[in-house]
Amino acid sequence: MHDNDQPPATDPPQAADETWFDAWRGVLFASARALRVADQDMVEHDGFPLTWLDVLAQLADAGPAGLRMQELEEVALFTRGGLTRLVDRIEAAGLVRREPVPGDRRGVLVVLTGDGRQRHDAAFARHREVIEREFGRRLTPAQHRAISDALWPFWHGDGAATGE
Repeated sequence: MHDNDQPPATDPPQAADETWFDAWRGVLFASARALRVADQDMVEHDGFPLTWLDVLAQLADAGPAGLRMQELEEVALFTRGGLTRLVDRIEAAGLVRREPVPGDRRGVLVVLTGDGRQRHDAAFARHREVIEREFGRRLTPAQHRAISDALWPFWHGDGAATGE
């Protein structure tokens, strides 16, 4: 065999850039750590867990018309299965009520009560303080901007990052 009969030498394969996975792990660990502290704080100070705040916040964002159960299920961050039972507990606490959908005998809207609005507002203000302490103060303003810009598509649109 002659030297020119051998396949050309190739460089060893380059390792794929795995920075995306470090970013993902950072999102998960930062979220888990901050939310664990925030959930405990909310139970101690507001008397209900983050899953309740999630429901109350989605309804607050929806406005006075409320949301159908299936709409609430689509936008809820923490609870998918068991949402009906969760809403049952929040309703029993007087923070939401169910109302019929006009023109739809089977449709049900979930609407914040006045007390639900007040408890949401107080809990959300405290929640922001806890998240600032547990997450925000660990990063610089430049890091806040970079993370915000990078993750914008996940919470302002269809959730599909374009990479552009």
